[in-house]
Amino acid sequence: MFSSPTSSFELLQELSNDPDNKELLHDVGKRITNSSYDEELAQAISSVIGGKKSLGKRALKHPVISNPLTWSNCIGEQKCKATQIRHPDSCRDLVNAVNDAREQGLTVRAVGSGHSFSDVALTEGILLDPKNMKKVIPLDISSLFEPFRGSTLFSVESGITIRELNDELDKRNLALVNMGAYSGHTLAGAISTGTHGTGLNLGPMASNVQSLVVVSETAVIYQIEPSNGITDPVKFASRNPGIVLMQDDDWFQSSVIAMGCMGLIYSYTLDVLPSFLLRESRSLDTWESLKPYFLNGSRSPLLASHRHFEIDINPYAVNGVHSCVKVVRDLDNGPAYGDRGLKNWLSCLLTKFSSVEGSLVDFFNSFPKLTPTAINETLAALVDIDCVGTSHEIMDLGAVHDVKAQALELSFDARNFVSSIDNLLSIFAQAAEDDDWYVSGPISLRFVEHSAAYLAPQEGRDTCMVELDVLVGINNGESLLRAIKEKMCVEGSGVRVHWGLDLGTVYAGEMHDMFPKFDRWLSVYRQMNSSGIFDNAFTKRLNISMAKTRS
Repeated sequence: MFSSPTSSFELLQELSNDPDNKELLHDVGKRITNSSYDEELAQAISSVIGGKKSLGKRALKHPVISNPLTWSNCIGEQKCKATQIRHPDSCRDLVNAVNDAREQGLTVRAVGSGHSFSDVALTEGILLDPKNMKKVIPLDISSLFEPFRGSTLFSVESGITIRELNDELDKRNLALVNMGAYSGHTLAGAISTGTHGTGLNLGPMASNVQSLVVVSETAVIYQIEPSNGITDPVKFASRNPGIVLMQDDDWFQSSVIAMGCMGLIYSYTLDVLPSFLLRESRSLDTWESLKPYFLNGSRSPLLASHRHFEIDINPYAVNGVHSCVKVVRDLDNGPAYGDRGLKNWLSCLLTKFSSVEGSLVDFFNSFPKLTPTAINETLAALVDIDCVGTSHEIMDLGAVHDVKAQALELSFDARNFVSSIDNLLSIFAQAAEDDDWYVSGPISLRFVEHSAAYLAPQEGRDTCMVELDVLVGINNGESLLRAIKEKMCVEGSGVRVHWGLDLGTVYAGEMHDMFPKFDRWLSVYRQMNSSGIFDNAFTKRLNISMAKTRS
């Protein structure tokens, strides 16, 4: 008869020698869920795994320039060695960069904040870091068809971060219509890759763009708008002789989400709103109890009744159910009150295992079968929140820089997302059962209105976006995400990717199936990058580099 050890240290030692022992897993799991064991359990974990610091390298708040010509993203996973690195602070600097690249036979690309887990920004030519391009641009309302709209339009340079943009809007009692969950992205990086928030009546950030100013491959400056754009061409031409106004739907819907392939973006004019408050509530539930409410997909009343709706699900069942946190946010008249507490799952994870955070990855790698219980605890720490705050404070989930994490994000048709999520959960279960492959956090479901942008993950349909996160260093964690992408993104499935979170997994043969308007996007791209000056690893991966076609 099995006799259970009495200390957490003894339990973990036994489990190290017998990792599939269900009784030991049950006993350790009970201690993880019992806060009175937190300190003892943390000490035991450190002792059993030897206090290893395999992820002693901290995640970086900013992209890295390790020598004058080398750039990498925030987790060091995407790297390039450029011929030059520049820090433009004006449209003229972008024009000069293009002219210099043409004269020297180089490519040119602008990077963002380094939070894409994709090769979209990499270049071996001239690399532009736009962090100095963050000025607010006075709006010329006299050039608008409807000058009265000027009060809810905002023009700004493309290198500003979302956090800095929120600060500028705050000063003017204005606010973004919606934003992604992290405010450290540059505006151009967020918009150009399809970044989104959540809310079935709210599109991705690109949906709030009315105009963008782009330096082309020939150094011509274009202001690009839809065919029925906000600007009066006659008035604009008389006031802006150095800029070509292009009001064309194909150009606009292609260039607004183009991953840097169609030029250097100088600025945006955005739709904004008067400042507003949001009330956020988080509650613990299970996927099994919630999904009957979503059998009508995007037409489900529960989704339609909230401005923002999000679900964070444990990808692994514990006692036969998948725990989840339901997050709703709605407009509120105020006043502001309450504390959001811990904003995201990683903060909760580090709080639960605060004394072993340097060995967190070693813990998951040593005891992978404890992952489901640990994620449940993470979710439980996110709930019992009811607060009101400014819109950007509530929409920003913050970042955790103590450990590194990366993500894959998939896009499902919201009309039948329940079956897609069930399929995804079955893949997680099978990988855990067959190979002991686990991710280390919940999956996040966000619901986004359809977009007209040709390469938006939400193009032509309301969408359920699903983000899959994993700590860097988890055994086979990235391999699991890649395997999931291959199993979910089969021909005819309609499953797409978020361009900043695709892990470099999308290739040329998938584009027409994923994006029905890819040919229209390609047509504009071939006009705007005919010389191949904006070619890079991303265009090579999609087999659309233009340098090889030049005569």
